[in-house]
Amino acid sequence: VCNVVPYRVAWVSPFMNWRRSRFQPAGGGFSPWGLGVTAVAILVLAGAGSAFAQVTGAADDMRTGWYPDEPALTPAAVSGGAFQQVFKTALQGQIYAQPLTANGTLLAVTEDNWAYGVDPNSGAVRWEEQLGTPVNASEAPIECSDLAPHIGITGTPVIDTASNIAYFVSNRYISGGSGPMAWYMHAIELADGHEAAGFPVQISGEAQNLPAGVRFQAAQELQRPALLLMGGVVYAAFGSHCDKAPYEGWIAGVSTSGHLTTMWASASSGASIWQSGGGLISDGPGQILSATGNDSGAPGEGDPAPG
Repeated sequence: VCNVVPYRVAWVSPFMNWRRSRFQPAGGGFSPWGLGVTAVAILVLAGAGSAFAQVTGAADDMRTGWYPDEPALTPAAVSGGAFQQVFKTALQGQIYAQPLTANGTLLAVTEDNWAYGVDPNSGAVRWEEQLGTPVNASEAPIECSDLAPHIGITGTPVIDTASNIAYFVSNRYISGGSGPMAWYMHAIELADGHEAAGFPVQISGEAQNLPAGVRFQAAQELQRPALLLMGGVVYAAFGSHCDKAPYEGWIAGVSTSGHLTTMWASASSGASIWQSGGGLISDGPGQILSATGNDSGAPGEGDPAPG
């Protein structure tokens, strides 16, 4: 169980630290969102909305962490008596994804595959939805303690403020509480937690940019980076569990109408996309920037063709 603990202050970017490793926050210790039994500290302006067309990890598609629509944030605001805890709400499951606030609702998602819509003024849970049984990290072929005991919703969602729909990816068993597992793109209505028509969408298939035979293996992949919404498509990036081969880095794209449009692999072997949870970056239409790690083979071997 994790606790959501906001403090009343003009908006501070809740993405507190870029992390040096896949899971450990800068400076070591626990994730700021609450690993184990630590409390989740979130700095919010109660009832705050957003001036952006979408709400995403680290503020924008460039991941700057800069929130220019909060001019009231000053040193005096955070050092005076008005800086105080507003509420503390217990949620089920660890929180690695950045909680996001849009249209008067605080969205939090957990590794137990729970999504919560929370009142940012009172901490009251307005709605809650569990999106399938999360995968056990100790189970073969994962057997990785980087993220334990469950793997559910890890990457930070993205919210389309115009439609008031939040998009995120979950890892769950295809049927029941054991057996084959898969990754799914969800589209949740922020007002009530209901799944939008055409969702969830299973992420699967072969790489479109490499020779035939490079197939997405759900049990070997981890969706860690924050999601990117661009041109009506939501993009999610993947890396490995504990560098356990076989794996590749992947970028999957799902349209807002519920169709899998993109399956791009960074190499035919290795080259995970983790980015310590930082999101896929875009500096303009049709542009996606990412970083890979832990490639295998000789330099350039198995890489996709340029262009």
